[in-house]
Amino acid sequence: MKIKVIFTILITASLLNSADTVCRTFCSITRGYDIKNYSGTIYAGTDGGLIINSGGDNTVYDADDGLYKVNVSVIEKDFRNLLWLGHGDCSVTVYDTAKKKGIYLNDIEQAGVYTLNGIYSSGKYVYLATSGLLARYRYNDTYKKYEISELNSMTGSVSAVTVSGGMIYASFGNKLYRILETAQNINYLNNWTQISAGFSTGTAITGFAADGVKLYVLANNGMYLVSGDAVVKQVVLNNEYIYEGYFDAEYFNASVSQTGATVVKRAAKSLTGDPEIIFGTEEANTDDFTVMNNRVYFTSQTGYSYYDIAGDTEHQMSFNTPKFKGIKKSAIDNTNGNLVYLSGAKFSYMDMTGDAFYTKSFSTRGATTNLHSKGNGLYICTWGNGVNYFELQNEDYVYKKNYSFGGAAGVTARYPVHPGISEDGQGKIWITNWDDANDDSTLTVLSASGNVEKSFKLTNFTSGYDVYTDTFGGKSWIWLGSSKQSFGALDGIGIGIYDGTNLSIKVISMNEGIIDIVRDEDNKVWIATNNGIKYIDLDIAPSSPSAFSSANVNSVSSGPISNMIFDAEVNGINEKWFATDKGISVLSSDGNSWRHYVPKYYSGTTTAPGQIIKTNLPDYVINDIEFDEKNGIAIISSENGLSFLEYGKIFKSKKVKSGEIQTKPSPFINDGSAIMGFYFPEDETTYDTAKIFDIKGFLIRGGDGGKELDIQQGWDGRDNNGKIVSTGVYQVIAYSRNDRTKSITGKIAVVRK
Repeated sequence: MKIKVIFTILITASLLNSADTVCRTFCSITRGYDIKNYSGTIYAGTDGGLIINSGGDNTVYDADDGLYKVNVSVIEKDFRNLLWLGHGDCSVTVYDTAKKKGIYLNDIEQAGVYTLNGIYSSGKYVYLATSGLLARYRYNDTYKKYEISELNSMTGSVSAVTVSGGMIYASFGNKLYRILETAQNINYLNNWTQISAGFSTGTAITGFAADGVKLYVLANNGMYLVSGDAVVKQVVLNNEYIYEGYFDAEYFNASVSQTGATVVKRAAKSLTGDPEIIFGTEEANTDDFTVMNNRVYFTSQTGYSYYDIAGDTEHQMSFNTPKFKGIKKSAIDNTNGNLVYLSGAKFSYMDMTGDAFYTKSFSTRGATTNLHSKGNGLYICTWGNGVNYFELQNEDYVYKKNYSFGGAAGVTARYPVHPGISEDGQGKIWITNWDDANDDSTLTVLSASGNVEKSFKLTNFTSGYDVYTDTFGGKSWIWLGSSKQSFGALDGIGIGIYDGTNLSIKVISMNEGIIDIVRDEDNKVWIATNNGIKYIDLDIAPSSPSAFSSANVNSVSSGPISNMIFDAEVNGINEKWFATDKGISVLSSDGNSWRHYVPKYYSGTTTAPGQIIKTNLPDYVINDIEFDEKNGIAIISSENGLSFLEYGKIFKSKKVKSGEIQTKPSPFINDGSAIMGFYFPEDETTYDTAKIFDIKGFLIRGGDGGKELDIQQGWDGRDNNGKIVSTGVYQVIAYSRNDRTKSITGKIAVVRK
């Protein structure tokens, strides 16, 4: 069989840029970290990206805006006026906000496992204080890049670093050290001078603050003025735990610990008189702050907020982002145009027509496993609380009903865990019961109206983690996958045919936990497991499930970028998509090639066949894939949010007349990197091949054999020799590879850039 030959070929993956891949991301923001004020603009680092507010609306910058990683824990502006956005693992995105372009520095991340404590830029260098070393970057004007000039691991953990008066000051081992910034070797620890005189016993340094002339050390017991080889304890904020502090034109501002709270105090810049409390909060993780225009801006559980000192009011910021982390599943509510997304015990939705996230979230009434959208309602499967049904009323999803199928009729009720749900061709809902502690489980059928129609006790099959319903050969096939909660192996695959009354399941034992099952247009059933991809070719398999055996189950020996497969889906052009813990792997519709989507920060090597495409995914681990077929978009669910990845350039529309093609966009700006897309009429034909002619009727792209143009991937504006075509009007003819008598035509307006 052809597909077996394909999978045994091992090709080293080639790396591609993401220029031709459209991927929009919306990253959830649930916590703020650092916050800075540069020239009257607020910059807030959060777990969902960088937020910038220059006096108007908040703008969120994340993976599709040039950030390599969206978790921004430290912000610093360097001597070239670029933002250093530090990530927790000590990698950095050096970011140009005007160009929305980032440079990725991962030297320290690759050197070992460290956490980032702080970043400081002098007029020549940028210093990174980490949990295991002090690093110094410089800018190489010759090669136009940032590079590490020194890396000192002798320091151990560095809690804070700064430069003042030509001296580097750093805190490591709970002690203060200094060295000339121009010193020949800052890596050798003996070249540093320890400053110990004047510190109280048990002092732990938290940071530094400078008033332009003097340098102060902030600590868990107050602040100290650096004076030569000693420090002098200050009266202001004496014996108070100072998290962070800085001087502005009038005041010294500091966030200080109080019992069960954090307060912001300000004292005169001269540090005379008693400090004044200007803000206080009991919310956790509010150490970082800045004061501007009589407002205290501070990081919070919502990203960042501000307190109006004069009005004595607190204002929480809101952002058009998903409402929570850890998105496990999503489903398109076609009736209402919403994308519903699901986390551990809550769900919310996005209005897909306006890319607007609803401001509320809803309780699922249990820890969730799955969801399914049908009509105006949602079925949400849970661990231990059955299946909860919700209906959309106005803008809110309202809880309506609970289903719990712990056992078949006459069987003692069982633990109501229902991870698998599927809708068949008659609109009936099939739901599994999961139980790895007993030797049976149940499979329940709801009628199209939502009433319980059948319940089957499966005495030979336990823990139905997944259920897939399918019509093949005029019969209703039921596919079950068995798995532990941690995706360990149990019974394997269950296969049966439902005749409207009876169902018997044939079990095929496997050594893998089965996570997801789907069939493609070529009658191959794809099985996602915790140890790779399996498939069954129904065209050569027995016609009856009872005759199936393990010999019918084939393994994909080479293909996915990782063997941990969380989801398997087939899109409208018969591509097979697999969500893994290392990115997304896609098998082409003809089974001949692979491509793999990974985050931009991907730096690994793989022997997976095909192309590695770096794009704007915010995570390696992909939990779920759904398809918006009308727009050719794959919707990706992951820990940090939702990504919308354009997978094709062919879209069907009712607005296109039969036999015609419309172009997307028109005119096509041909700059050598853009891809032209097409709208086809909504008929039953798959137009997968095309030829493009110039106005004189000469063929410029497409043909037979190796010149054949796969129109599903659009047109790159080049001829058969790879040259960019000129400005002009061209004709495109698209037809079905399987039936070339069926064709449609259109015109393309090209503007050469």
